[in-house]
Amino acid sequence: MNKLQLLRSTLLLSTLSAASSQAMFDDFVPPPVCAKFAPIKFLGDAEFVNTDNSFGEYATTGDMSIGQVYSAQLGPNYPNQFPVFANIFANFKSVCVTTFDQIVPNFGAPTCFYEFQIGFCRVNSAIIYPPLEEIKKVSREEVISEEKILYALEKGDSGRKRRTQRDTFATDQAKDVVAKDDGEDLVDAFQIDDKFAKNNEALVAQVCPNLGCWCPAYFDCKKGGFTAHGSGPDPIEITGGTRGLFGAFGQIITPTDFDIGTMSPLTGDLSDSSIAMQIEICYYNTDEIF
Repeated sequence: MNKLQLLRSTLLLSTLSAASSQAMFDDFVPPPVCAKFAPIKFLGDAEFVNTDNSFGEYATTGDMSIGQVYSAQLGPNYPNQFPVFANIFANFKSVCVTTFDQIVPNFGAPTCFYEFQIGFCRVNSAIIYPPLEEIKKVSREEVISEEKILYALEKGDSGRKRRTQRDTFATDQAKDVVAKDDGEDLVDAFQIDDKFAKNNEALVAQVCPNLGCWCPAYFDCKKGGFTAHGSGPDPIEITGGTRGLFGAFGQIITPTDFDIGTMSPLTGDLSDSSIAMQIEICYYNTDEIF
């Protein structure tokens, strides 16, 4: 085989390989799923870094404030936001950089970079739930699958006696429940009894006519991370996500000013600093893409 024939064979093989790869590629991208949370308060400490070792009362260009962990705090919007979300878990770490010398009266917000970890589940509005205290952590193997419940809800008319979730979940109950990460093998569920069957006749008739089964309390649970950056008072931009929040985008609104808590007069470090954040995030379900 001469060089020209060898070149033709190589080009042919590369073309076939490219065509084969293209045929295997699925260009379908499902629409994103979005979630809008009520403001959640985060509390944490931050270390001040005097980058240029300058002296003075105010920060100068390049100075940083590094927050290792800011954790969401128990309150009316955490860990539950009924009737939409439940079992919310959230924290973030941050690096904030001063972008110009802070001199009276010219003060400005630093540019901050964030890494969030967040998890949450959705409440199904078509189900009339039992009291919150009846929801337990149960082995996933004992619980009816989410797919079976959702199929039954679509097929039946379980919502004809529907009442609002706000009637089912009292606000004072919601505040007292702390979300716990018990591992993927345990899920929140409740046992189907006569009272639940009476309020959800069509659903129970399809999934557990003899009663006693464990029904998942929440649906479409997500866990993942996302990054964000921005400078106040403008919204913080969500710029990417991983795992359950693949391809995340959106914004974070800060309805109140950052509370510095207690500042050390010697180091500039912050203790018990806090901020409220309203997260508005969209993401893609990876099981529909890959």
